[in-house]
Amino acid sequence: MKIQDIRSFNQYVKADPPKHEWIDIGSYPETFILATPPVYPNFYRISIKFGLEGEGNKSLMFFSSPNQPIEWKTGTPFEGYYIQITEDIISNHQHLEYSFLAYGLHEPLYLEKEEEVVIIRLFKDALMEYKRENFSMNLLLAYCNLMFAHISKFYERQFGERKEKYNRLVNDFFELLNTYYNSNNENIAQPTVSYFAKRLNITPNYLSDLIRFHTGKPVLEHIHLKIIEVSKNLLKNNQYTVSEVAYKLGFEYPNYFSRLFKKVTGNSPSYFRNK
Repeated sequence: MKIQDIRSFNQYVKADPPKHEWIDIGSYPETFILATPPVYPNFYRISIKFGLEGEGNKSLMFFSSPNQPIEWKTGTPFEGYYIQITEDIISNHQHLEYSFLAYGLHEPLYLEKEEEVVIIRLFKDALMEYKRENFSMNLLLAYCNLMFAHISKFYERQFGERKEKYNRLVNDFFELLNTYYNSNNENIAQPTVSYFAKRLNITPNYLSDLIRFHTGKPVLEHIHLKIIEVSKNLLKNNQYTVSEVAYKLGFEYPNYFSRLFKKVTGNSPSYFRNK
């Protein structure tokens, strides 16, 4: 079910109506529904929840971007705070465009106690301002910016600490990448970040940030390097024209392949094969 605005979402989950159509800040009420099938809100959601079943004393933060599916199911009420903010506000304030906002519910942030104190303080301060009769939008966005900067730092800490899980994801990505062109599929498509993220059951932003953290290079650069590695072997073979190599690698237009090859290697595919 698609939900087009914050007011409709709050009505659906039995939360207080928003004071503004562009931004909503609140704490989870006791009336908040305990379960929902996937719904697709047309705005960003940032939340901190504590008292979740099976998580002990851990506080978790969740993020979703417009039209990402969100769902939950718990037997007991939970506590916490949330910010709901429209896509227009984020796109018009580029300093708020953090990649974790599109991580989705499958990649929560597990807060340490001192981190929890920082985040809850910011939520409370933002909520106090939001409840004023004439709240300052600039101040609310400043609170968001400060909170997002802290969250980005806390995710780096989590990437470094949860090595067993993340090393497995990194290894799985490289296994998928290294075997991508092993099939004899004549209709193979050019590999994309979204393809690998879907295979790993995580979001593209999360995969990109995780790979960058562990390797120093973004996912797309690794994909391009693999394309060039495979293309060099095909070009050296001299069995295929440059256009045929491009099509075998999943490029719809050979000039796109030639442009990428030159960007990565500094030479054209024809020059590489003939040198």
